[in-house]
Amino acid sequence: MNGFASVGTIRFQGYINGHPVQVLVDGGSTDNFLQPRVAKFLKLPIEPVSNFNVLVGNGNKIVAE
Repeated sequence: MNGFASVGTIRFQGYINGHPVQVLVDGGSTDNFLQPRVAKFLKLPIEPVSNFNVLVGNGNKIVAE
């Protein structure tokens, strides 16, 4: 998913398994997302899920895979 940080978005540097990552926190979100390439790089387990619709801040719906 691609997008832009809004006024209500907090951005900070974090770490997962000792690797630096950029974290965006949106207090209005109900779900959390991580790019698959980041999960693979960090050797995190990936569990397949069915595609689902996500309502983004501008009111558009996108399909999360």
